Amino acid sequence: MKPRLARTALALAASFAFFLSAPQALAQSIMVAITAPQDGDTVTGTTPVNASVSIIGLLFVRGVQFKLDGVNLGAEDTSEPYSISWNTRTASNGTHTLTAVARDSLGMLHTSSPVTVTVFNDLTPPAVSITSPAAGASVSGTVAITASASDNVGVAGVRFKVDGANLGAEDTSAPYAVTWDTTTAANGSHTLTAVARDAAGNSTTSTPVTVSVNNAPPPPAESQRFENTDAAVSFGSGWAQDTARPWSGGSAMLSTTPGAQASFAFTGTSVSWIGGRASSTGIARVFLDGALVAEVDTFSKNSEEVRVPMFTLHGLANAAHTLTIQVTGQQNPAAFGNFIVVDAFDVPAATISRRQETDPDVTYSGAWVPGDVLRPWSAGTAKLSSVSGARATFTFTGTAVTWVGARGTQTGIARVFLDGAEVAEVDTYSATEEVQAAVFSASGLADGEHVIAIEATGLKNPAAEAALVAVDGFDVISTDVRRQDTDAAIVYSAGWIQDNRDKAYSEGASAESVTSGAQATITFTGSGITWIGARGPQTGIARVYLDGQFVGEIDTYAPGEGVQYPLYRASGLAPGSHTLMIEVTGRRNLLSKDTWILLDAFDVTP
Repeated sequence: MKPRLARTALALAASFAFFLSAPQALAQSIMVAITAPQDGDTVTGTTPVNASVSIIGLLFVRGVQFKLDGVNLGAEDTSEPYSISWNTRTASNGTHTLTAVARDSLGMLHTSSPVTVTVFNDLTPPAVSITSPAAGASVSGTVAITASASDNVGVAGVRFKVDGANLGAEDTSAPYAVTWDTTTAANGSHTLTAVARDAAGNSTTSTPVTVSVNNAPPPPAESQRFENTDAAVSFGSGWAQDTARPWSGGSAMLSTTPGAQASFAFTGTSVSWIGGRASSTGIARVFLDGALVAEVDTFSKNSEEVRVPMFTLHGLANAAHTLTIQVTGQQNPAAFGNFIVVDAFDVPAATISRRQETDPDVTYSGAWVPGDVLRPWSAGTAKLSSVSGARATFTFTGTAVTWVGARGTQTGIARVFLDGAEVAEVDTYSATEEVQAAVFSASGLADGEHVIAIEATGLKNPAAEAALVAVDGFDVISTDVRRQDTDAAIVYSAGWIQDNRDKAYSEGASAESVTSGAQATITFTGSGITWIGARGPQTGIARVYLDGQFVGEIDTYAPGEGVQYPLYRASGLAPGSHTLMIEVTGRRNLLSKDTWILLDAFDVTP
C-alpha cells in the first residue's frame, strides 16, 4: 500500500507544480475589448468609454484601467459594468487611441485591441451683438430688442437680459429678438445684453448697450370734489351751515366751538381740505387716521378767500383713510375771530392756484374800472366793466380754469373765449348777490398753455339793473404736486421770514426775504418743477440754480400784484432726484420799491 500512496502523492504534486508553472497559459482565458466608442468614431464633449471582459477558467478580474494614448484615463474601474466618462475637451482635436487594460486575480494585465477615434470639440464661442435699440437711445412703451449671432458650427440660442436679469425665454432660432415692456422698469438708465450659446456649451455675452427708459407717468386721476353734504363727511355737534357766501356746492359748515370735529372718510393717496379764510378765521387741528398731522392757522390779514385749499396731504398709502378737522377755539393774535370753515374735500388733491385780477398775466382792453373795494373780493379788489367789447385776457398753464367774478342784480351778460374760440355766453344776473362766485369753469384741457378771455357785452338780463361784468380772479388747476413753503424737503438758510400772511398766498402763507445771499433749496424727484412766488411793485431779483448749476436771474418786479405766480419753470428733467435753489440777491429793478423775494410753494411734475 505504501508504494501506491507514494505514487499518488507524487502525481498530485506534479500536477500542482504544473499549475504554478503555467500562468501564461491560463492568462489567455481573459479577453477585454472596448465596446464604445467604436473604432473610427468622431467624439465630442463628455463621452462614455465602455469595455467588456470575457473570462474562461478560474481567474477573475480585479479591475479595468482605461488609457488614452497609453496614459491612464481616470481611475481603475473595479466593478462591472466597466466604464468611464471621458471629457474630450481635455484632449486636443484630432486622432486618439483608446485601450482598456484588465487586471486579473494574479496581477496579470490583459490589454484590449486599440480603438482609434477622432476628437472634434467645438471650442469657438459664438459672436453676438445687440442691433436694436442703439446705445444711448430713449425708449418707452413696448420695444423690440434684437441681436445678431453667429457661430462656426451653429447657434443654439440667444437669451436677452436687462440689468443682468433674464428677459423672456431663450430664442432658439434667427432672427433673435424679444419684446420688452419698459413700463415694468423704472425711468432712467438700464443695461441690455444678449447671451448666445452653441450646442457645445460655448457662450458669449454681447457688449452692453445702455438705454434710457423715459415713460411718461400715467395721467393723474381726476380729482373728485366731495361737498360738505356728502355722505362721506360727518359733523359732530357745534357746527352750523352757512349759505351767505358762494361756497362750493352752495354751502359750508362753520364752527367756533372748541373740540367740534368734522370727519371725511376717503380712499386715496392725497386729499385737500377746501374751506375759507379771512381776518376772522381761527386755528384748527388736522388728524389723519386718528394721528395729529398739523395745526393750521386759517387767518388772512387783508382779504377774505372762499373755496380755497386750506391744507393738503400727499404720499398716503392707497387705502381707506379718515381726515378729521378739529376746532381749537384759538386764533392768530392779529385775527378778529376763530371761525373754522369746512366747505368740501378733493380726492386726489388738486393743485389750485388763485390768480388775482391784478396778475401780470391778465391783460385788459377797453374800459375797465380798476380796484373796486366795495365788496369782499378775493385779495380785496376786482375790476368791473359794462362797456361792450371790453376784454380781460388771462394766459395760464393747466388743465382747468375757473373765472372768479360776481353774480347779482347789477351784473350782466359776458362772452367767454378759450384759446381764441367762443365757448359760452354767461348771464351773471342773480336775485341774490354772490361775490367771488365761480362764474364759468372749463376742465379737461390739454396739459399746457391756454388763454381765457372774458368779454363784456353791454347786455343784461331783463331783470337786471345794470350790465356790469366783474373779473375778480381765476382759479387754475394743474397736474403737478404742490409742495408748500413749509414742506420738510425745503431747507432755508438764515434771512428768511416765514408765515407771511399779508396776501392771498397758497394755503394762506408764504416765506419772504430781502437778505442778500439767503437761500432756499428743495430736493425733489420728478421730471419738472415750478417755483411759485409773487410778482409786484416791491419785489426784487433772485438767482436760480438747478442741480447746482446757475440757470439765470429772475426779476420778479411787476406793476400789479401777482401772487401764487409761476416765477420759474423747468421741464423735461431726467428721471431721478434733483435740487432747485432760490437765492436772494438784494437787488431790484429800477422801478421796484424794494427787493423782497417770495417763496410760496413748489409745484413738482411727477
